[in-house]
Amino acid sequence: MIIPTKKLSSDFELPVYGLGLWQMGGRWESDTSNDEREVAAIRAALDAGITHVDTAEGYGNGHAEQLLARAINGYDRAKLQIATKVAGHNQAYDGLMRALEGSLKRLQTDYIDLYMLHFYPPSGTDVNGTVRALDELVAQGAIKHIGVCNMSPNRFEDIQRRTKNKLVCNQVHYNVQYREAEKRGVLEHAQQNDVMLVAWRPVQKGNLPKSALVNELAAKYGKTPTQIAINWLVSQQNVVTISKTSSLEHLTENLGALDWRMEVRDIERIRTLFPDQKNVSDALPLDYETDVEV
Repeated sequence: MIIPTKKLSSDFELPVYGLGLWQMGGRWESDTSNDEREVAAIRAALDAGITHVDTAEGYGNGHAEQLLARAINGYDRAKLQIATKVAGHNQAYDGLMRALEGSLKRLQTDYIDLYMLHFYPPSGTDVNGTVRALDELVAQGAIKHIGVCNMSPNRFEDIQRRTKNKLVCNQVHYNVQYREAEKRGVLEHAQQNDVMLVAWRPVQKGNLPKSALVNELAAKYGKTPTQIAINWLVSQQNVVTISKTSSLEHLTENLGALDWRMEVRDIERIRTLFPDQKNVSDALPLDYETDVEV
């Protein structure tokens, strides 16, 4: 399957659906017990048409990056968009430089397509040093694009005004149930500033509330509720999504959300009528209490 893409006016482009590797290779500590199954799952995704794969140095304490390196061996690297993230504790200038070098070694590649700050730099970090490291790595060709994760609009803009390069994305928790991105201006900020919003946990790990409306729309379009939820997400301007799955059945279902369009009226019905909407992430609420001044 050729997965549709979205392109910013800056020419940055991402597929509307990518594979996330959170909890492959462990959570925050390495777990090698499922390596063969997880490498096979990544390869199955690549064979199904996935080209955007998202990981982080913190996932499995780096082991997720090692699994990805194994999985992509033999594939055309130029056709893949590998995204990884630098952990907060490595975001000082020297730490970020070392972190990028470590990610390149674990991934067995000489460049990263999209390198992101996993969080806003922790208190005490010289943020100018953080951004200087990113800019130097872009200039060297080790990074093609830079972005951020889990940031309020103010924090995003604080990083943007310090860098010479365009921040191309903000990766946040967003789905039909969890609407913090809408309620707190994150989605609007992305749409108004030529930024991609990369939504993680698009189907809430399969635990979205049952909805008569979604069931009605699933019947209307001949799709599953999961496909309705994913299609609703990627119907939003500037929104793409990533999801972790080790099941070929689930992957096939998810990809079935991408090659059709929901009517605008139905998109808005879900926006307003989906049950049990939450205004704050249950996994990683954005930090506004210590928001920066811009």
